[in-house]
Amino acid sequence: MSAAAYRKKPVEITAMQWTEGVSCRELIDFTNGLVQLNDVDQQFRVYDRLHDTWVSFAYGDWIIRGVQGEFYPCRDDVFTATYEPLRATRDVIA
Repeated sequence: MSAAAYRKKPVEITAMQWTEGVSCRELIDFTNGLVQLNDVDQQFRVYDRLHDTWVSFAYGDWIIRGVQGEFYPCRDDVFTATYEPLRATRDVIA
C-alpha cells in the first residue's frame, strides 16, 4: 500500500484550562475524579484511561475530554492552534 494524503475529521471536544483561578473542585468534577492535584509542589496529573497512564500537566495547560471519554493535557499554544470555540448557542458536550 502506498502513502496517501488524509485530513483529520472534525472532532468536537470538551476542555477546561487549568489556571490558578480554577478551583480544584471544578477540575475534579470535570475529570470525574481522575486527577491528582498537589498544589504545594505544583505537581498535577490526569489519568488517561485510554493509555492506562498518569500524564503530568501544568498551570495554563488545557485538560481535554476526548471522543472516547479519555482525559489528556494539551499546552495552551498547541490548543489554540488546533481548536476553536463552538458557537455560544451550542450545548457543551457531556
